[in-house]
This record gives sequence, C-alpha cells and structure tokens, in this order.
Amino acid sequence: MNKTHIISVLFGLFLVACSKQPTPFESYDVAQVSIKNLNSTLKNTNSDHVLQEQVFPFSLAYLSSRHEIYQRLQTMALSKAQMEQLNYLIIAERFPERFFSWPAQINVLENVLVARQGKASYKDVIDWLEFTQNQLESALQSNLRLNKVELDLLKGYLKTSLLNIPGESDLKAQVAQFSGYLAQYKPRGSIGLRGLANGSEWYQSKLNYFSGEVKSPLQWVEKINQYLQATPATVANFEYNDDHSSSFVSQYLSDAPKVSGLDWHTEYMLLPVMANKILLSPKDKKLMLALMETDIGIHYHAWTLSQAKVNLVKRLAISERDAQYLVEDSVLYPAHAFSFAEQLLTL
Repeated sequence: MNKTHIISVLFGLFLVACSKQPTPFESYDVAQVSIKNLNSTLKNTNSDHVLQEQVFPFSLAYLSSRHEIYQRLQTMALSKAQMEQLNYLIIAERFPERFFSWPAQINVLENVLVARQGKASYKDVIDWLEFTQNQLESALQSNLRLNKVELDLLKGYLKTSLLNIPGESDLKAQVAQFSGYLAQYKPRGSIGLRGLANGSEWYQSKLNYFSGEVKSPLQWVEKINQYLQATPATVANFEYNDDHSSSFVSQYLSDAPKVSGLDWHTEYMLLPVMANKILLSPKDKKLMLALMETDIGIHYHAWTLSQAKVNLVKRLAISERDAQYLVEDSVLYPAHAFSFAEQLLTL
C-alpha cells in the first residue's frame, strides 16, 4: 500500500471520527485498559481483559482504533499530567512512526507466536509481516529509513524466529522472505531522529513533553553543560535488562510509586511525574545529566554510535558494553532521560 493511499484512508477515518461526538470512557482506568488491549502485541500486561483478536501495530485497524481512543479521552476530565501526555501522543500521530510498523524495541513476532501456541492458522501474522515490509518499501519514497540500531534488532528477531519455527510453513517462508529483504536494506546515515523527514520537530515534541518545558536542544545543551561542570566526577553503577523492551528510565523508575499513563513506550506510566517524586543520588544525577547530553548529541547533533559511546565512557567511567546499551536506549527512546530535567536543570 503506497503512502498516498494510506494518508487518504487515514484522512477519511479522521473525518468520520470528527463528524460525530465521541463517547467518553467510563473512567481513565477503562481507557487505559482499552489502549493496553490495542497494544497487546507490543506489551503483555497480563490483563484479564485481553482481546480475543489481536490488532497488529500500525495497521489501518490499529491506527483507527487508537485515534478513536484519543478522541474519547479528549472529552474527559483529565489531570494536568494526563492531558499533557494525551496531547503529546496526539501530536505523535502526525509523524512518520506509522511507516515503521514493527517497533524495533519489541520482538512483536515472538510475542504473537508465544501467545498463539497451537493455533492452526497464522495468516494474519503473515499478512502483517508482508504489510510491514511494504510499509518500509513505501517509506523509501519519502526518504524514510530505519537506522542501524533498529535494523540490527529486527534482523536479530527474524533470525531467532527462523531457528525456532519448526518444519516448513507459509509463516516460516514469509519470515525468511522478510529476513532476506532486510539483509539488503540500507539504513539511514544518522541514528537520530534528525535523520528523518520532520524528525527535528518530532524530537522537539518529545523534549517538550518529557522535560515539561519548551526549550530548543541548544538551550538544553547550555544548561546541561553548566550542571555537568558543577557535578563531581563519579563512577556510575546501574543495572538494566538484557533487551530494550522497556526504556532505561522506565526500568530505573520501576520501584518508584506508579502513576498510570497511556503510552506503551513508558510502560503505561507518567515518567515525568514519577521522576519528580524521587531523590537522585549524586552518582545518579551525573548519570541522568550525561544521558540527556548524549540524547541531544544523537538526535540533534547527529552523533554516531561511536561518538555517543565515547561521550558516555568519558562522562561516567563505564564499560563499553554499558555505554553501548545506554546509547541504543537513547536511540530507541528519545528524550526519556529528560523526565529528570525539572529536578536537575532548574536554576
């Protein structure tokens, strides 16, 4: 399906949605269950309300349902923090995320296959894999490409699936076909959002939301450098998951009092609210400041993987392995570290 047709369909869906007043949810909790169900292939929340039929990410059905959920939420009385996140998510609808229908943070294929063990037909899975490949091909017409980190993760997922899918089947053939396509795929030069069309604006919207302030990347860099220079040198010590299914900041805040949200990227939490409720140690202050500096380096200054890793090793005296993980995290979860901006960068 080409880009023009997708935009036309989406525009038609939005017009239909706007032609009638959406019905509010009974409560914010009910709305959260609805969005969790929609994202069941991305996040297994062990909900008792899981849908019988999964909706694959960024399919037309997914985009339509998600838009309807946002519209219904807009008619409700929300807290300031809830409304800020909702507005941020609505803004994100404008940007090219839909062309990358397999979010590289998540092994969607594994999630689906585990949930459907023993199912006779995988036709919808095959259709989604074909749709995802077609979306990537359509994106090339608008000069939209995966970056190297995303591409390597997707290749790894498919390689693992080929090893784990027994025998010969239409599903295995489609996985092999997609794997072959990605083997010859050329990623974009920049690993940051600035390498995408409208990527700078997309990144700015993320900075605005997670920081709670409207400042340009250069203004943030000036502030960050002031605080980094005034922060004593320390050796960072931290733990993280083996994969990127949740961001480092989400993991860091996992033991903090939960504040419910709507975004699967943040584990359905309001990270900026939670970040302002905990007190960082001197070592962790340095860690978050260095992550914010690296985040802007990647997504605004177009740092390479090597440049970003060198910066973190220098700032935090950490291993190459730890630096690699944190750089990949910043690539996959832009601006999450700015959840701590209000606490750390207030003059």
